[in-house]
Amino acid sequence: MNEITKEYKTIKGIYLMDQYSNGNIRDCVLNKRNIIKTKYGYLIPQYEDSGERRKCNISLSFYNDGCLKSISLQEKTSIETNLGVFQAEYLTFYKTGNIKRLFPLNGKITGYWSEEDEYKLAEKYDFNFSFGKFREKVIGISFYESGEAKSITLWPKDKVVLETPVGSAEVRIGFSMYSSGKIKSFEPFKPIELETPIGLIMAYDNQAIGIHADSNSLKFSESGKLEILKTSLNEVEVVNKDGVKRIYKPQIRRSEIDEMAIDIIPMKIEFNYNKVRFNNEEDEYNISKCEFKISKFSLKAEKACTNCSSCSSCSGC
Repeated sequence: MNEITKEYKTIKGIYLMDQYSNGNIRDCVLNKRNIIKTKYGYLIPQYEDSGERRKCNISLSFYNDGCLKSISLQEKTSIETNLGVFQAEYLTFYKTGNIKRLFPLNGKITGYWSEEDEYKLAEKYDFNFSFGKFREKVIGISFYESGEAKSITLWPKDKVVLETPVGSAEVRIGFSMYSSGKIKSFEPFKPIELETPIGLIMAYDNQAIGIHADSNSLKFSESGKLEILKTSLNEVEVVNKDGVKRIYKPQIRRSEIDEMAIDIIPMKIEFNYNKVRFNNEEDEYNISKCEFKISKFSLKAEKACTNCSSCSSCSGC
């Protein structure tokens, strides 16, 4: 099958294709030049290999009703957004046709093309937010359907300084915003000691990965109140009104990369009015009716789980 008629126009040169159960195209790889009309102008999806960086990319993907979902562009293309004009190689869209995510580069990291090679191609852009101004390279930008910026994802080696609800902070990986423009979350470059409703806690996620920056280790309400933090450095002992004690701490597991090493899985702490919750567990504690003792998390008494027969994915056998 060489061409299929869709909402935009006749798509030519379909080399590979996947379909929904209703027969509509889910995604496809093209080998002929097409021009797709969008709210952001006429765009040309990738139809040729462009060397070792971008082989075998999906050219177009669609929602099951035929609306454009994503496009891998043949060449860098200027896209105008509420944040300014950016060069893009890959875009995703909401069903309304508004941009959801923008990626300046879309190279595949392989043994022949490294992250460092890709980083060298990245351009720096100027950003001006109410909580900070900076000029830096970015992996991607996500937007609300209204067009306002939702998050900025930085390259792993980079950092920026922002004015946050907990003061000036060095930020790695990235940060997110409310549609109002106020900061929503960010990933600390280094541990930050914070005064929380239950005491001083070092906020830091040693396992943070920069896939995107929509959600991060520190999250705030639109008014600037702390809602969520992750810590790899502290444990919390809770004593309820009946004197029952329970300890919450980061988990540990055998490293998937080095069998002689272990990974620390940070503890997530959520604050909601006068209540606190740990690690997404259902039980919540009324802060005013409990005592909390915060101490440094130590690996000395811990042992990484090896998924042995005597436990069930425990945090310490």
